Amino acid sequence: MTSSLAALAAACCLLLPALSLAQTQTPAIAHGAAEAATPATPAATAHDAPHEKLSPSMRPLSPPVRVNHPPRRLPQQAAPYARPAVRHQQPHAPAHRQPAMAVPLRAAAALASRLLPRGQHGDKSPRLTVLACADGAPRHGAQGALYLVQNPGNQLLLGEAGVSHAVRQLRTPLLLVLASADCKAVNTARSDFSALPLAEQRTLLSINVDKGGTPLSAQLDNLDNQVEAAVLHYGGEVEAGRLSVIGAYYDAAGQLGKRGQLVVTSINGERDKATIARLLRQRAVFNAATGIGTPLASSSH
Repeated sequence: MTSSLAALAAACCLLLPALSLAQTQTPAIAHGAAEAATPATPAATAHDAPHEKLSPSMRPLSPPVRVNHPPRRLPQQAAPYARPAVRHQQPHAPAHRQPAMAVPLRAAAALASRLLPRGQHGDKSPRLTVLACADGAPRHGAQGALYLVQNPGNQLLLGEAGVSHAVRQLRTPLLLVLASADCKAVNTARSDFSALPLAEQRTLLSINVDKGGTPLSAQLDNLDNQVEAAVLHYGGEVEAGRLSVIGAYYDAAGQLGKRGQLVVTSINGERDKATIARLLRQRAVFNAATGIGTPLASSSH
């Protein structure tokens, strides 16, 4: 019994190394048998193989890819938005106020057109010279048939150079001395202006109006004085029938009649209202009301 057990133990010791060797070789043999049993296939491509995850510092760099973007036209509905936007005026926006002198100048031009029919005295040169106060809008509307001279108080003494050029060089047949309530120089001359600079005092000294009078009377007195000075200065032109000196006041507030009208106060020194109305109606303003000539014959209007 003892000998049989010893023989069995010896046999087991001999079999253990063989079993361990067989276990280590069986996967390799099985794997080789599987490869032999699988038919041959084409080699797998690089894209089919799974990518190995690398750390960022080891990721391979790919070459840059050039992309060509051709110019693309804007859609039709987007074209208007590509142009600059047009600013539309709001309907409730207040209208721009015209300068104060614009309306009197238009009234003066309308008077000249009524007294001088088109074709008379020529149309290429100015037909009207306006001596106005500088406190209005300078040179606004002074175009075409109107020659504008402006200075403080619409004074002939200060504007003689410009008026003489228009009357004797351009031969304008009408000289209109225009006054209005907006003339600050005349309003200042009716009060004490001794505190003003000397240059301004010299300008106002030649405006002969009553101190302390009303603004309207001061404007009308200065207007008559300037018309009388112009009639005396250009007496030769007035006597020859080439010039008519008219004094007019723009009545913005309706102090002399209807509001917003140009009121003629004198024609060549004549101040009678009935005579002025007749001369304007007959368009007989040359050689009229001065006693130095004969009025031109004209039909009634």
